[in-house]
Amino acid sequence: MPLSAPHLASICRAGPNSYKVRLMEEQKRNPNRNANRYLFRQVLTHLPYKTIGAAAVLTAAGFLSYWTYLGINQGRLLFDARRRPPRELPEGITAYSHTIPGGMLRGYVYRGDAHCAVTDLLFYLPGRGEDVLETMQFLHWLPAEVGFATFDYRGLGHSDGSPSEAAAVADASQFLLHLRRVLPGTRVHVVGRSLGTGVAIQLADLQDFESLQLITPYDSLLELVRKRFPLVPLRQLMRHHFDSISHCKKVVQRTKVLLAEVDDVVPHECSERLMAAWPGPVAVETIPGSNHSDIIAHQSTWQALSDFALLFARRPDLDAHGNRLDETPTPTPAPPTEHTAANDSGGGLEPPGLPVAAAPLRTDGAS
Repeated sequence: MPLSAPHLASICRAGPNSYKVRLMEEQKRNPNRNANRYLFRQVLTHLPYKTIGAAAVLTAAGFLSYWTYLGINQGRLLFDARRRPPRELPEGITAYSHTIPGGMLRGYVYRGDAHCAVTDLLFYLPGRGEDVLETMQFLHWLPAEVGFATFDYRGLGHSDGSPSEAAAVADASQFLLHLRRVLPGTRVHVVGRSLGTGVAIQLADLQDFESLQLITPYDSLLELVRKRFPLVPLRQLMRHHFDSISHCKKVVQRTKVLLAEVDDVVPHECSERLMAAWPGPVAVETIPGSNHSDIIAHQSTWQALSDFALLFARRPDLDAHGNRLDETPTPTPAPPTEHTAANDSGGGLEPPGLPVAAAPLRTDGAS
């Protein structure tokens, strides 16, 4: 039986307790009916049209304001852009900078032992909102012959400007060109973490280097964010897609992926989709006891990074799985057939040339 208007008005004035009583009565009377939905419809049909229209307008205005805010501030939100107060650099770290619109971009170069020549360099592209100087406190786990370089994205840490996908890739490429000038002959290994894996994959198309290592990578940042914000038209709003699954098709460097044991930020299936689309072999390792946030604080992570870099710097004839590039698998003998005409074909990839001798790391290379 439909409720009368005065009865509905009394329920609304009495508040939630009266509504609960009426809800229990309706459930007893019609157990097969959704009482909550029934009462809501009854109340809604007796509301003035002006009230419904005003509520719809306010709701639409709220969504529009929220989408506008996301569209205008997406760069800073995506990169978690926060400036940090100036501080002295730890021993063994020298500063780098280059001019960008709005100020300077700042980076850092590390060498562990001033008396040991650096033969290999890890070029590190950080994750979202990462304090790279805090990350560099773990560099004592690297071998003496392995150096390290990284930078703050625009608008983060000690860098000026506004962050964006294109700016991050351009700044990484410019910094890496500088490192090649001041460190001639040093083998470069690019490492990307989380957000930085998208930058690292695009950098592989711009410059050549020895190896690529990706820590908790994703297939597409747009798809990852869409799952968190299903009501936001992100495809129309987002300018920074970081579509790694498309960019990875041009990667030719030996590649390794490091996964956290537990990852609630970048689920393993996102990383697996990226690896499935990879054009070549990919080595995979899971860091025991790690999650998305603390994987960089595990000694086993740094051990895995340096081991992979040094292995293929010393053995350029190996692929990502440690197999020789110039070896061809032994063919399975074919069963005898009545005809004997056959064509044999074979051959292997020529191993790449040996890298030139490494030069000592110059600590006065900031520009």
